[in-house]
Amino acid sequence: MPPTTGEIGAGDYQVGSIFAPDGDVKTPLWVRDAGRTFNNALLKGLTDAGLAPEPLDSSPQDGKPPEGSDFILTSDLEQLELNKRFGPNWTIHGQYFTMTAVVRVKYELRNRDGAALFSGEINGKEDEPPNPVGAEVFLPLETEPAESLSVAMSRAVGLLIVEPKLREPLPIRSGATTPSASPSPAQH
Repeated sequence: MPPTTGEIGAGDYQVGSIFAPDGDVKTPLWVRDAGRTFNNALLKGLTDAGLAPEPLDSSPQDGKPPEGSDFILTSDLEQLELNKRFGPNWTIHGQYFTMTAVVRVKYELRNRDGAALFSGEINGKEDEPPNPVGAEVFLPLETEPAESLSVAMSRAVGLLIVEPKLREPLPIRSGATTPSASPSPAQH
């Protein structure tokens, strides 16, 4: 798997800001080497799904997987955004805020012949506080911007792994073969 590409993937990149109740920017939010961080998360997610991804130093010129590999998965980081907006209201837990993190990635899976087996964009998104369900209102689960961005990034990886069009050609471990947490009969 080659490194994640994209204009926002290397160096320092401003993903958004923390805004005061009046709309003024309190603090700009930056990330460093987002492409490398995302690529590491993708490698881990694919490994956890039962695959054996091999990191590459660069994308092959012909777009085909290297010798000994059946597939090549490329990722292009298209959007990385995070904004936290404080409101004028206070609760017993502190000043009210909303926070939204978005990670949009374009993926492409190719076989040995270089044919595209899957190509698509996946959006990982995290909203704080979570949307109300019925009359129930939720407090924020994540309060720190980095936590919220991490959740959105995890979703951009996780949604790829459960994507049916990606799973079809890959030898991803099914739920039946996933180790369970239940004790074996010998442990009773």
